[in-house]
Amino acid sequence: MMVERIRREHGYMVRLLAILREKLNCLKNEREINYNLIREVVDYLANHSEKVHHPKEDILYEYYIEKYGHHEQIENLEEDHVHLSQSTHAFLDTVDMILQDAIVPQHIFIAQLEEFILTQKRHLDMEEQSILPLINKSFTTNDWQEVESRWSVNEDDPVFGDTIAEQYKLLAKRVNASRGECV
Repeated sequence: MMVERIRREHGYMVRLLAILREKLNCLKNEREINYNLIREVVDYLANHSEKVHHPKEDILYEYYIEKYGHHEQIENLEEDHVHLSQSTHAFLDTVDMILQDAIVPQHIFIAQLEEFILTQKRHLDMEEQSILPLINKSFTTNDWQEVESRWSVNEDDPVFGDTIAEQYKLLAKRVNASRGECV
C-alpha cells in the first residue's frame, strides 16, 4: 500500500539524517569528515524526494482535499515540498562549493548543516505524527485503490533498492557499514 511505501521511505530518510547528524557532531568536535558522503546524502534527498517521494505524497494530499475537503495542514504540504526542494538544492550548492575547494567558514557550514537536518526532520515528523494518521483514519479501501491507480512511477530506490545507482555507491556502503567513524 502507498502509505507503507511512504513510511518506509521516511525511515530511509531518518537513517540518512542520522548519518548527517554524525557528521555534524564530528565537525563540532573538529574532526575530519568526508564531504563526498554528505553530498551523496543531500543529493539523494533532493532527487529521490522530488522524483518519487513527494509526488507520491502529493497524490495522497490532493486526493484527500478532493474527497474530504479543506484541511489547512494538508493544503500547505505541497508548498512545503517546494520550500524543502529549494533549501535542499541551496545546501547542495554549498557542499559542491566545498568539494570544489571554495572557502566556506566551518561555523557557517555547521549552522547550515544543522538547519538542514532540523528542517528535514521537522517535515518528516509532521507528516508521520499528524498527516499520515489523519489520512489513514479517513481513507477507505476504495480511497486507497484510487490513489494507487494514480501512481505509476518506477520506485526502484537508488540507495536502498536492489540496484545501487553509481552516484550513490559510497552512501550505500556507509548505510550498510557500522556507525561511529567520522570520515
